[in-house]
Amino acid sequence: MSASTPTTRSTGLRTSMYLLHLDWHLEGAVPAAERRHILRALRQEIDADPRPLGVALADLGSPRALALRYGEGGQPRPLWSIGVVVAGAILVAYWLLFGTFAGGMLAVVDNAAPMSAEATFLFVTVVAFSDDQGVGIGWASGPEWFVVPGVMVALALLLGARAWRLVPRRARA
Repeated sequence: MSASTPTTRSTGLRTSMYLLHLDWHLEGAVPAAERRHILRALRQEIDADPRPLGVALADLGSPRALALRYGEGGQPRPLWSIGVVVAGAILVAYWLLFGTFAGGMLAVVDNAAPMSAEATFLFVTVVAFSDDQGVGIGWASGPEWFVVPGVMVALALLLGARAWRLVPRRARA
């Protein structure tokens, strides 16, 4: 079986990557059900095309341009997958900064042992201590522990996904 047979091509990495990029661009242009139908139909067309894979993909054009043609005339939609990625990145950055802050406090109190210190990191109270019994860090378990990262994640999700696209254009003007 050669590499150009439909069976081999349907599972090809190059085809899958092209369709994945197209899916990312389609997310902002068409509803999910229509997107799945488009991707399934394109995969079948690519598999059935007797020409070499590179030629078939080149005829389709760039995934971005193809997605724009499919979504022509429609209202832009939120990009939820990008919003999730942005929200995840913000959460990881928050925890890295929080850990760095707490670790810095611990280093300072350990250097000046016996000592304890209390400080606030974005509304969350952090305590570090060091004495002859040991060292440690702790933080408040109040609502700010969940509220601060939750608000950051929610805002990042909405901004990253461009949630304002949910509002019809007439109402925005």
